[in-house]
Amino acid sequence: MATGAPVPDSTPGYRSEASKRRFTILAGVLGAVFFLAQFILPMVAMVLMMGSRALGRREFTIAEVDKAALWHGEVWLVAQTAKVDFRDVERSTSTFGLQRLRLNDLTAAGPTLPLDVAASESSPSLVPIGDRLWVIGTESVGYYERGTFSRLTGKGNPGGPSRPFPFGGQPAVLAPGSPPILSVLNALGGRAQWEGRAVPLDLPADAGALRALQAVEAGGRLHLVAQLCTEEPSRCEIRHRALDAPGWLPLAANVCSCATWRAIASGTSPAVVVVEREREQPARIAIVTADANGARREPLDVGPGRLAWNRWSALVEGPRLVLLSEGMPGNLRAAEVAGGRIVRSVRTTGSFPFGPSMLVMMTIPQLLPIVLSLVFAGVLTIEMRRHRIGAYEVTGPPRAFASLWQRALAQLVDLVPFMAGFAVPISLMWRMFSDPESLVDSGSAFPFRFIGLMLAALIWVLVVLVVYSYFEGRSGKTPGKWLVGIRVLGTDLQPCGFGRALLRNLLTFVDGFFNFLVGALMVALTENWQRLGDLAARTIVVVDEKPA
Repeated sequence: MATGAPVPDSTPGYRSEASKRRFTILAGVLGAVFFLAQFILPMVAMVLMMGSRALGRREFTIAEVDKAALWHGEVWLVAQTAKVDFRDVERSTSTFGLQRLRLNDLTAAGPTLPLDVAASESSPSLVPIGDRLWVIGTESVGYYERGTFSRLTGKGNPGGPSRPFPFGGQPAVLAPGSPPILSVLNALGGRAQWEGRAVPLDLPADAGALRALQAVEAGGRLHLVAQLCTEEPSRCEIRHRALDAPGWLPLAANVCSCATWRAIASGTSPAVVVVEREREQPARIAIVTADANGARREPLDVGPGRLAWNRWSALVEGPRLVLLSEGMPGNLRAAEVAGGRIVRSVRTTGSFPFGPSMLVMMTIPQLLPIVLSLVFAGVLTIEMRRHRIGAYEVTGPPRAFASLWQRALAQLVDLVPFMAGFAVPISLMWRMFSDPESLVDSGSAFPFRFIGLMLAALIWVLVVLVVYSYFEGRSGKTPGKWLVGIRVLGTDLQPCGFGRALLRNLLTFVDGFFNFLVGALMVALTENWQRLGDLAARTIVVVDEKPA
């Protein structure tokens, strides 16, 4: 039984009736405060951290891959950087810059080159012609040459959103209309002058409705490529004809109306890269080439990637064909095509939807309850020394109870091996949030993989629990208890054995409710400083005896 100064039977374990009254009230108030604080403080910290980031000046960079270009063996993109000031929106700015990416790994090949482009216009298109990389916007025209960007006076793309293309050594656009207007850029004296002429289509009467029209220069001739859809809305066909030749020739038949496509030059013949995706299925990509023997369709095996191939762009430089795509913003994938198949594929992952600092922002608030638990244990330890009797005696000299602070530190150390088993599942969860594209690409395999890892982690927890119970039953020690100098014994001050230690440790999951609020209050209020596991296993926790 507990020993110390004589106290009435109604106050076992306390120094006096007044001490019992004061301490129980204080422990109850501290417990209520701790209970509320462990929920409120993490939320407040998260709001403050997120608010400080959201209310500050933030930068967002967007690059449109469908307006990119392959030039001098590198991928060129126009990146629009928006600097948003959430405190004063009118101070927000938007700038454009040219990004160069190495094709072998999609890393930056040099610094972003600023572009003198009107901030009010949308992202411009890139058209490589010889030693000039033309930048064609809706309001302005310029070109990059030998490290310098030159902006021309005059109007921008007269075709509006239509994509420019090379024609006769100059940029050209094909504006929709009846008939469409072919405009070729004539850059004289630093001024952009567009010279346009009507292009009669002369489509066959039974061809169907014109859905989309593109143009491409191949073999020194301009070829028109049209997507035509009949009354059946789900199926279309793609036809082509040279501008100076009569009659439309078939290129791709039975094409889904959902398809996206891009006209390119394949040697001296026109070709299209077609991407079809129906009913949430992985995208199908094919190259359809027109030659003397008709049209030849070559499917491309792009491998896994349900999201990465939704947005794509076919980039051509001479005989070289590269497919560039963006899945989640910031995630780029490039695939080089040769001989009708993909010979090399590379991928880079951005930081969408969470930046690298998001992990820290999510972790810090979760650590606050642990800090609060240690503060709670420290305050209760001080008050227990003032109001409680801190020794236990059966036979022989009394043994000092381990303080709540010592037990909290030991428990914190002992949790490390338990949490180590969850490191892999947690890292997989973080990958899911930081790279959701990979999650979608993995399909149905991810849930089974994650469940398997969680089961493995639970098995690891049970193994650690059994090992702890074995050593605790024999010597009363776990790694944490050994470090702080305390041990578990039976109420007879003898080793409790494996079975009782296992029962005690299993009930730790109950005592651990609300960050060990339950266990801490039970230790603080029970006669022999026992939590629920101690009461069930008939154990106490005492300070190690110092050798004489």
